[in-house]
Amino acid sequence: MITKLILTLTVIAIAWLVVKNRQQRVEAISHDRQPGVPARQGANPLMKWGAYSLLAMLLLGSGGYLFVQWQDSARVVTVIVVDTQTGRSVSYQARRGDIEERYFVTLDGREVSVANNERIELESASRQRP
Repeated sequence: MITKLILTLTVIAIAWLVVKNRQQRVEAISHDRQPGVPARQGANPLMKWGAYSLLAMLLLGSGGYLFVQWQDSARVVTVIVVDTQTGRSVSYQARRGDIEERYFVTLDGREVSVANNERIELESASRQRP
């Protein structure tokens, strides 16, 4: 929820800066046409630093998000395959990123396909039984 709010405020701030910059350009052009008014020198340095800082924040945010996603997919979990008809269960160790809807690859490289009458339960390392 907070990310939606931050994204909305960022878009509003960018739009405001763009509109303000356009207004300044229009004023500069109208002042250039009038004699005796000095021409404006270069772009606004505050706008330039604001753009660089926004770009840096976006890159850091994207990098952080990718790192958290990679870290989560590399986490080792216990996969318990339960046969719903007999109640028999088998446990495997796999990385979270290697688990799909009806298929997963264990840490030792075994490829396991789960039948329609079986279900998959995941148990994280912090909740594993002793």
